[in-house]
This record gives sequence, C-alpha cells and structure tokens, in this order.
Amino acid sequence: MKGVILAAGDGTRLAPLTINRPKPLVPVLGRPLIEYTIDSFGQAGIRELVIVIGYRGEMIARKIGDGSRYGLKVSYAPNPGYKGGNGTSIYAARPFLADEAFVLAMADHMIASPLLRKLLARREIDDTLCVDRAAKAPPQVKDATKVWVNDAGLITRIGKELEHWNAVDTGVFLFTPRIFPIVADLMEKHDGRCSVTEAVRGLISQKGMRACDVSGAFWMDVDTLADLQYVERLLRPLKGDRADRYIPWEVQRQWKEKRATMGWFQDI
Repeated sequence: MKGVILAAGDGTRLAPLTINRPKPLVPVLGRPLIEYTIDSFGQAGIRELVIVIGYRGEMIARKIGDGSRYGLKVSYAPNPGYKGGNGTSIYAARPFLADEAFVLAMADHMIASPLLRKLLARREIDDTLCVDRAAKAPPQVKDATKVWVNDAGLITRIGKELEHWNAVDTGVFLFTPRIFPIVADLMEKHDGRCSVTEAVRGLISQKGMRACDVSGAFWMDVDTLADLQYVERLLRPLKGDRADRYIPWEVQRQWKEKRATMGWFQDI
C-alpha cells in the first residue's frame, strides 16, 4: 500500500515562516516538519509515497528528493489548483495510485508510526478515518475537525461546527478508489473546489466511513506559530544535541505515560 502526503497549501497561518518556503519545510528543532511524517510512514512499513505539491513545491522536491535517504521511493504529484482546497490534492494524486487503497496524511501533522500501524493492522480495507477520543493538547483540540462515531464504529457526522461530537479527526485516513469520483463530482459542482472534509461527507452519505480509534497515539497539528512552539517544547527534552530521526518513538512513550495528566499539557 502507498502513502500520500498532502503538502500543497501555502500555510498562511504559519506566516512569516512560510513567506519564502512551503509549510512542510518549516523546521521543527532543526528538521523540516514533513520529514517526521516521512519517517513515520517508513517505520510503519510503507515504502512508496506520493507527495502532492503546490505552493513552492519545487523546494519540497529538492529537499526530499527521490526518498532514498529515508529508505522510501517518493513521487511528486503537482496540484496547480491547490487553492481550491485540500480535497483537490487527493484528486491530483490519482494518476500515481491506480486502483488501490492508500493511506493519506497531512504534511503539517506530526504523527508517530504506532498510529499508522494501528490503521494498517485493520483486517478490512475500507474508507477509514483515524480518530482520537481523548485529545487534550492545544494543537489537537484547537480548531479541530470534530466527528461523531456511532456504536457500530461508523462516522455519521464531521465538521468543525459540530455541537455534539465524541472524537476528533487526526488527519490520517485510509481511502479506497471510491473517493475519487466523489471528489471529482464536488469539484465539478463547486468550480474546482473541494475539501477533504466535504469528500468524507460524500463517503458518509454514499458508502459509509469507518473510524479507527487511535486514542493515545502521538499526533499534533502544527497549524500556527503557537502550535509550533508547543511541539518544540514537547520534543526538545528528547532531542539532546542531535536531530534524532526517531523522536516520534520517544515521544510516543512519554505521551502514553503522561497524556492523562492535564497539568502536563499546561506545563509544556
């Protein structure tokens, strides 16, 4: 199975750090944000990635290259229509995926490989969203996309505006090729625009969308300067004097031990 990383957006909420570079290359303790996600895909056993690029995408391609130094094969899918929403980037990746299921993640989300492993361990290959029922950290819950998961493990509602919800969207998905006609239809109806959330709503109404509960696994949405500062404070004690490629493993251990203590989040 291939992985897809959406890295096309212009990252305006991280300005001024994104004025002259794309958001995925903003450094987190000296390493580009996207490298943490690439490493986690590799640790989870995925060996082929498609990175969808748009804003200053050539900088990402130059930095990451063919993926060989990460032990992966990386291809690049250009999305000239990226301003139409992140759902358009799913469609841009289609030529690289044939008719196979794929795992999708956001370039501005830091995720630990145990989260991906839990998703990949599921027996059924069906459209699935990784959800967190115990999210507490500011980068997880602030401006979060909320979901309602029913007793059968199906997502019935999704959106930032939900008043009643029982989990949050982690930004990690398993999609089957069923997603592509839904995105295409939304783009046609909305003048080339489509968000991932809108596409998920389409799946919910047509085919159904499963939830994979990854509560307790490490993930962070690095969307703003405040998010970046929070994540760096979290990682810095584990970094030492070198850029440790496997920081997410260490964070996962500490996360499992301390995440239940709300004061820990406030102290970081």
